[in-house]
Amino acid sequence: MKGISPLLASVLLIAFTLTAATIIGAWMTSTMKSSTDTVGGQLTSNVNCSSNVINLDALCHNNTNVTVIVQNIGSASLTNPSFYMKTSDETTCISNQTDTISVGGFAKYEINCTNFAVNSKTLNYVKATALCQGVVSISIEKKDFTDSCS
Repeated sequence: MKGISPLLASVLLIAFTLTAATIIGAWMTSTMKSSTDTVGGQLTSNVNCSSNVINLDALCHNNTNVTVIVQNIGSASLTNPSFYMKTSDETTCISNQTDTISVGGFAKYEINCTNFAVNSKTLNYVKATALCQGVVSISIEKKDFTDSCS
């Protein structure tokens, strides 16, 4: 049996290696660009949201109802605010909202916490959280406060 010449085998091996290197190089370039764009976008969101602040402007409580007024004092809209509240005996209430708080805007939320009656227990902790640009979570907490809406 007769095989191919060593010269032809060397040429084919070099051609195959160059083709594989070209394909892998193109794939790596595409992957790196995609990763760089993703990281760059997240970094931009983090920088834009670094000065964003949600403020608990007022808190009221009456029996099982809690009224929370928040203000967006940052530079980008906030979405999907949520609230975590706790009484002195560690009873909790969680409320998730789906609206948007515009820059400089106020939002008032009437939250019914049926699992605790605030008059017989002291509401002593509230945490408000929202998303900046749909990615970065920002929050504020208040502990041991007085009713500021009366």
